[in-house]
Formats: sequence, structure tokens, C-alpha cells
Amino acid sequence: GKLVSDAGEYLCILRDASSTGIKARLFHELPAAPRFELELGNGDRYAVEPVWQSEGHAGFRFAEGPVDVHELMDEGTPFPKRSIRLRLVLPVMVTDDAGLSRAGQLQDLSQQGALLVMEPGLALGQQVRIAAPGLPERHARVRWRRRTAHGLVFQEAFRLDELAVLAHRLQTGAVRVPAGQTPSRVNQ
Repeated sequence: GKLVSDAGEYLCILRDASSTGIKARLFHELPAAPRFELELGNGDRYAVEPVWQSEGHAGFRFAEGPVDVHELMDEGTPFPKRSIRLRLVLPVMVTDDAGLSRAGQLQDLSQQGALLVMEPGLALGQQVRIAAPGLPERHARVRWRRRTAHGLVFQEAFRLDELAVLAHRLQTGAVRVPAGQTPSRVNQ
């Protein structure tokens, strides 16, 4: 799952759950925030409040009272399961297979791919390379396109722990985005 707050979105692994709270495995220190939402792979969200943090784990209580643990753990959905996506706005340079580089904007990131917004559009199946300060260079292929939005699938996926640490670093300011390069999210 992921923990969502005003401070950003952070990957976690649920280790234990009861009707009143959860224990989550973290890959970094929990950002300072009074409340979070736990978002599961199926999109269900639960308001949670941090209670404790120690040795790579954190405990949270459900903010709106007890929940049905079976429903929480089931994660039922009629759709195929997909990777957790982190909403992360980041300016990137996109180099196509002809060597032409253009500016784009990453708008979400998962272990296997990303949502890229840029004009003019890229072709379906086109090979690209994306790079940005603090983001390891990734080779990808354009899987889908809607107007200026492009779904990319990486040739080499991120490991879960690698993506969690990277996202934390990018969202906590260890890597600064150049001023004036944070346009609004694309309508999907």
C-alpha cells in the first residue's frame, strides 16, 4: 500500500492488522504529518493516525473507528491488480530513439512505469529514455497515449525498496525541482 499525506505519498508494506489499527513496514523515516490515508492496491482508502515508529516500522490507528479486517485484507476488485502508483510531479528530459531530447513532466511513478506528459506526443511503442535530477535514468517504451499523456513501461523495473527510498528523497526536498517547473496535473 501507500501512505498519503500533505507531505507526499510513501510506499509501505502492511505487516499486521486489527480492527483498530495497522503495523506497516517503512523504508525511511515517516514524514511529520498528523494524519495519513492508507491507500491499498485496489484504491480503497482508510484514514489513519500515526501512533509509534521504531526500527523501520510504524503503528497507526484507524482515525474513523474500527474497520472490518477481512475487508481490509481482501482488497477485492473486478479489475486486474496493478502496481501502486505514487503521484509525483517531476520535470524530466525525454530522449527518443533518434537522440532528440525534449522536456516533459512525470506525474506518477510505479515500479514498472510512469505517467509522462509532454507535447508533441510520442508514438505508441516508441523507445525513450527519461532522466531528471535525483531520478535514475530509465529506458522505457510508450504503452498508451491520450492527448499529451503517455503511459510508459520501464525496461528495468524498480525494486519496491528502491522506489520507496527514491520517492521519499524526491518528496522531502533532498532533490530540489527547478523553480517554475511544476505545472498542474493532467486530466486523465
